[in-house]
Amino acid sequence: MSIRLNLLSIEFHLTSMSKFSNMFFASGLLMIIISCSPTKQIVLQTMEPSPVHISKKIKKIGIINRSLLQDVKEDETGLNRIVAAEEQWLSEQGRDAALTGLFNELLKDNRFQSIKMLDSVPQALLNFDAGNDSISWESIEKICQSQNVDAIFSMSYFDAETKVSVKKTSMLQPNLMRVKVEVPAQEITLETLIENGWKIYYPSSNEIIDEFVFNGLVVSKGKGTNPIEAYKAIEGRKDTLVEQSKSAGSNYGLRLLPYEHNVERSYFVRGTNNLDLARQLIENGDFLGALQLWKKEVDNPNPRIAGRACYNMAVINEINGNLKSAMEWATKSHQDYNNKEALKYMDILKYRSTQNQILEQQVSR
Repeated sequence: MSIRLNLLSIEFHLTSMSKFSNMFFASGLLMIIISCSPTKQIVLQTMEPSPVHISKKIKKIGIINRSLLQDVKEDETGLNRIVAAEEQWLSEQGRDAALTGLFNELLKDNRFQSIKMLDSVPQALLNFDAGNDSISWESIEKICQSQNVDAIFSMSYFDAETKVSVKKTSMLQPNLMRVKVEVPAQEITLETLIENGWKIYYPSSNEIIDEFVFNGLVVSKGKGTNPIEAYKAIEGRKDTLVEQSKSAGSNYGLRLLPYEHNVERSYFVRGTNNLDLARQLIENGDFLGALQLWKKEVDNPNPRIAGRACYNMAVINEINGNLKSAMEWATKSHQDYNNKEALKYMDILKYRSTQNQILEQQVSR
């Protein structure tokens, strides 16, 4: 019986070793495949056009506040009533901060001759109808004419909603001997969602140029012997909420400006010594040296190598800002050497060319 058990044990260990060897081989093969990838990634910085296209005819901006303040619920009691009152305070202070953030950002934009905060617009013109978050074009035209502005930036709404949760915990508190001891406590968590919406009205074409909503979540925590004390222990919450609101207004103003964006591009590093050496030069920041090595391979008798070299020439030209030459090299890589990656790259370059045309229109005001 013992002999049979030993044989079974040996057979089991051999099987386990075989499975382990297969797993090890598979892992090693995967590492080899990954390490032998024919391409490497490089990051380049592009300038993208503004998400919001502002007509050159818009020179004078008026900013209005169309949001409504929330009322404190009369049936709320205790902690919930305190939080509800703070939400109302935040709605008032937060919307003012958001409008100030937008105003300050637009002042920096030299495309505009004047920026006005329109505080005296009659409420009747703002159309506070239930379920209607837009202003009629008749009202927009009256506001623009009376205030001598070309377009209206409107805060459509500003909402602050807080979720309150309380749980049991403990905290250190000094006793009569002024020695800190652990005592039962309550921990309160306030999750405040701030949401504000914006619209840009352009009456000359009866067009709402842009509609956008910002959402921000602020989480605050405090500990105390009871929920009210825990709430009082929270520090800097109001300042944080107001500052976030101001940032939302500022960020909306930034939507009118071009912005920098990082994108990844692949380039070929396998096939010849020159391609491999060029990879090392790229990693050391020597793009000119890499370009010279790739040029040596664009007429390689091996079509696969020549296609890769032409593809790389397209990448280096895009990095240098020459999209026309980049497109020519990518086209050559695809059409002359059937490089499938070049076909995808051509679509990317076409899109970038279109975006650059929009960008030139925006910055040539």
